[in-house]
Amino acid sequence: MHRQRILTALAAGPLLLAAILWGGSSLFNMIVVLMASMCLYEYYHAVFPGNIPVACAGIASGLIPVLSVIAYGNTAPVAPAVYSVLLISVSIFIFTYSKWQNCFESWAFFVLGALYISICALHLVLIRGFADGVSWILFIAVVIFSGDSGAYYIGRALGKKKLCPSISGGKTVAGAVGGLVLNVLAGLIMWFIVLRQVDPRFIVPLVILLGAAGQLGDLAESIIKRASGVKDSGSFLPGHGGVFDRVDALLLSAPLLYWILVLAGHFHLFGITERLIYYAT
Repeated sequence: MHRQRILTALAAGPLLLAAILWGGSSLFNMIVVLMASMCLYEYYHAVFPGNIPVACAGIASGLIPVLSVIAYGNTAPVAPAVYSVLLISVSIFIFTYSKWQNCFESWAFFVLGALYISICALHLVLIRGFADGVSWILFIAVVIFSGDSGAYYIGRALGKKKLCPSISGGKTVAGAVGGLVLNVLAGLIMWFIVLRQVDPRFIVPLVILLGAAGQLGDLAESIIKRASGVKDSGSFLPGHGGVFDRVDALLLSAPLLYWILVLAGHFHLFGITERLIYYAT
């Protein structure tokens, strides 16, 4: 598994880096849609096993907010897109009420998956839309994935005390601390490479917040897997599990980065602007 994990990272990492740097916003948006689709598929496959109609409806519903933001290039369509997801879900579970052992619970699971994954994923599109969006996408990707690796390897080497044993038996306090340390180191390196215009005093607290949010995202997915009785969300990425397993931390941290940058740009803090570019480039 360890060897598979490294080989998968070596194969996928350069391709993703090249797509972010030179692929343009259209290719990046396609990657986000594909990622969201895979996460939604894995979620509904775990939560509603064997129920293909509900899984298809969940995937389609979950893509509405992401595609709406891509089409409009801003947050204006998010509220009506979320309402569309709620309307679709209400219709499904009202007309299939008698088929569920606990209709309310199933309805809640349906809505959670569609909105959790889509709302988080669409913020990656919004971050890419900033004038320096490529730099910030590289920044958050390297910071979060470095923290994931740090938590995994340091936790395996030094971890004894469990972080949340009732949720995940593999996560340790040492791993969580090690992940945050790697978050900070990666953040400072990426600041030096691509974000020198930003006040460096902003970077360390920012990456600690992003790293903490990422670890919460990892634990949140563990709750979903534990409730569904699965070990991994999928097997698409050898050594890593499913796509949702790989990007759970990135998903929950992306909205935090976006809104911090918007607030900092609004108040002209840390050398950050909130200028946007069109997605047609």
